[in-house]
Amino acid sequence: MEIRCINNSGGSNHGFTLIEIIAVLIVVGILTSVAAAIFSSMDDEKLATEVEILKSHLRYAQSRAMMDTASWGIAFSENSYTLQRNGITSTSNLPNDDSSTHNLQEGVVASGSSVAFDNFGSLGGEGIIITLSAGSDSEQTITITKNTGFIP
Repeated sequence: MEIRCINNSGGSNHGFTLIEIIAVLIVVGILTSVAAAIFSSMDDEKLATEVEILKSHLRYAQSRAMMDTASWGIAFSENSYTLQRNGITSTSNLPNDDSSTHNLQEGVVASGSSVAFDNFGSLGGEGIIITLSAGSDSEQTITITKNTGFIP
């Protein structure tokens, strides 16, 4: 016994047209670009937040130094930084933190040398550059001005 398929429309129903394939590729491209934009903006937001927190903590260390005879500063590791007094971890907590160490948000990395302010709020004769980065494309620097200790 033989079974035959009869096609009354005269065309083949076994595949996609070129227009359908192009439409699907366009939709996939749009979805991919939207997803990439969302993920990169999340990294940018994390980075901007951490930069502002670090600036406020640097200003805090600077103000503590100006009210004390000891130097105050911040020591960096890759994923965190610590408030220090005379080069030793401080017993004081950083503002809005539960300890003298602030852990950076996941994906944010800090690099730079330790910062120490004297009783004039100055770094001395050399400025310091601190870099925070999130991902391979997002990076922000903080430059602390020599002599004055200005933190922009």
